[in-house]
Amino acid sequence: MNVECLALPIANRLAQEYQQQDASALQFFTHNPYHIQSYQERLEWLRGQTYSHREQLAEGLYTFNKKIGNHQEALRRIQALKNPDTYVVIGGQQAGVMTGPLYTIHKAVHLIQTAKRLSEELQAEVVPVFWIAGEDHDIDEIDHVYWLTDKETRLHKERMNLNKKGRVSASGLPLNEEACTQFLESFFHAQTETAETGQIRKLLTSTASSSDNVAEWFARLMAALFGKHGLILVESSLPFIRELERPVFEQVIEKNEQVAHLLLKAADRISTAGYPLQLQVEEHQANLFLYEGQDRLLLERHADRFVNRRASYSREDLMRLAADQPERFSANVVTRGLMQEHLFPTLAFIGGPGEIAYWAYYREVFELFGMQMPIVLPRMSVTLVEGAQVRLLESLDLRLEHVLNGFAEWKRDWAAGQEPHPLQKQFSATREQLLSMYRPLVEEVVRLDGGLRGLAEKNTNLLLEQVSFLEERLIRSLQQQDDVEHMRVQRIEASLFPDGGLQERKLSFFAFANKYGLSLVDRLVKAPFAHDGTHQIFFV
Repeated sequence: MNVECLALPIANRLAQEYQQQDASALQFFTHNPYHIQSYQERLEWLRGQTYSHREQLAEGLYTFNKKIGNHQEALRRIQALKNPDTYVVIGGQQAGVMTGPLYTIHKAVHLIQTAKRLSEELQAEVVPVFWIAGEDHDIDEIDHVYWLTDKETRLHKERMNLNKKGRVSASGLPLNEEACTQFLESFFHAQTETAETGQIRKLLTSTASSSDNVAEWFARLMAALFGKHGLILVESSLPFIRELERPVFEQVIEKNEQVAHLLLKAADRISTAGYPLQLQVEEHQANLFLYEGQDRLLLERHADRFVNRRASYSREDLMRLAADQPERFSANVVTRGLMQEHLFPTLAFIGGPGEIAYWAYYREVFELFGMQMPIVLPRMSVTLVEGAQVRLLESLDLRLEHVLNGFAEWKRDWAAGQEPHPLQKQFSATREQLLSMYRPLVEEVVRLDGGLRGLAEKNTNLLLEQVSFLEERLIRSLQQQDDVEHMRVQRIEASLFPDGGLQERKLSFFAFANKYGLSLVDRLVKAPFAHDGTHQIFFV
C-alpha cells in the first residue's frame, strides 16, 4: 500500500504551530498530542472520574446505531462502553449530503486508526466515536457536493434542494424523496458507468429512502461505510443525549457570566501571543441555543435576561426549562466540547485546523466545570492520487509537492514558457489597425470639442478592451479543446488542487468509490498513515 508524507503549511497559524509542537501554541492546551506520556496521563485522570450514566449512554447508542443499520462490530464496541475501563476518541462533522467532502471520510479513518493504536499502546479498550453535528442549521454548508466534469478538467458544484425554512437544524429537515432522486440522478449522470456504479447507486438510494431527515441519511451512510471497523455514530439532537446533557445545560446557565469572562481572557491571551482570533467572543454571549418551535435560535444575555429573537427569559425560567425540557437546548461551538466531555470518557478529540484554533479558548472553561480538556489531536489530512494523475505529473515533469504547495507560481511560470497561440498575433495586429483607423476620428472629435477628450480616450480604451476580452475567451476555449498540455494542467489542478485548495475540502468520496468500489474505505482504514501532522498522500 503506497503512502507518502508531505509537510504542508496550514493557513491557520495557531493550528500550524500547535501541530509543530511550538510552545507558544501548546500553552493553550493541556497536553502535547504527539507524546505517548500525554495519553498515559490522560488515561490515569479518566480512571479517577465517575461516569454514572455509562449504562444509559450505551443503551441509547445501541438503539440509535441499531436503527441506522450499523454493523455488529460497532454494536459490540457500544456494549464495551458499559465497562468502566473503556474509553473513546471522538471527532465529528456536520451532516453533509452524501457525507460531504472527503475530509469527513479521512476524519473517520483517523478515529478508527487512533482508537486501535491507543488500545494497543495503553492496554485498554479505546473505541472510536463519530459525533454528527445534526443540530447545525447552516444548511448552505451541507446541501451540496462537488465533482469533476468535462473530462475531469472542471469542478462542478451541485446543490440539493432541501427546502430550508427558517433556522431549522439538519436533524429536523425532512429528506424530500423527489429532490433526493433528482440530486442523485445528476450525480450519476456526471459519472462514468463502471462495474461499481450499481452498488454505489443502491447504497445511496436505499439509505436515503430509509431516512427521515438529512442527518439520518448521513448517519446511515457512515454506518454502511465504517460500521464493520467499529465506528460508533452519535447524533447530537437525540433525545437521550439531551437528557444526559441536562446537568451541563444547567451549569452553563448558572455560570454563564463566568464562561463569557474566561473566553474573553483567553481571547486576550491568544491575541497577545500574536495569533489571529478564530472566535468572536463578547460579554453578552450565552453560548447556548434554544429551540423555539423548529427554529434553533441563539441566546444572548443582557443584564439579568436571556433573550433570542422571539422571547426573553430569566435565569430561573431557563433553569426550569433545562430541568423539564432539555431537548429545547442546544450547545454552540464553545459548549459542545463540554457536552462531549461530560458524556464520554474521552482520551482524545480529533479536530481540523479551525477546530484546534477554537479549542485554544477552552482550557479554563473546562476547569470551571471540574473537567480537564482532553488531548486535542490534529486531524489527518489526505490527498488521493490516481494512477492517471501520476502519469500526468510525470508528463509535465511536475512534482506533487509543487501542486499542493506553490501551484499558482508553478502554473504562472509554466504559462510564461508556452508558445503563444498563432491567433494572438492576429489579435495584436487587429488592435493596431483599429487604433490607426480610430485615432484620426478621435483627434477630429477633440478638435471640434476639447471637452470630449476624456470621453474619447475612454471610448478608445473600451474598444481595445473588448478585443482583448474576446481574444482571452477564444484562446482559453481553443486551449481547452485542442491544447493537450493545457488540458493536462487543468486535469491536475481540478483533481488535486481544486479551487486553489486541498482536494479533501471539495471532492466527494462517492466519485472515487464509483471508480474503485466501496472497498476503498477498507484500504484507507488499513493504510499505514502517519499521524504526525504531515499531509498524507494515498496512491489509489
